[in-house]
Amino acid sequence: MNESMRNSAAAPDQPMSPDEIGWDPDDAPELDAAWFEQADIRVGGRLVERGHRPGDTERLVLPTNLVERFRSGGPDWQIRIETALKEWLNEHPDLL
Repeated sequence: MNESMRNSAAAPDQPMSPDEIGWDPDDAPELDAAWFEQADIRVGGRLVERGHRPGDTERLVLPTNLVERFRSGGPDWQIRIETALKEWLNEHPDLL
């Protein structure tokens, strides 16, 4: 820590003011259950699971062997599943 940083740092027993830290902690959003449900989960900077965004997407459970067939085709396998479902729905509107 250089001298200018040492002089500007608050004493350990004194809280920093919003002006010193650049934002007011009271303005932070409340971390309630809805916030955690919508949060993306990352491990080491890599997206592991996308949070649920109501009205945008839904979670769907599919048999592993079916998902593996799409995954074996490489990246964008989720988009290929979505496309296949949309095509099937367009071809079979009477089955819904």
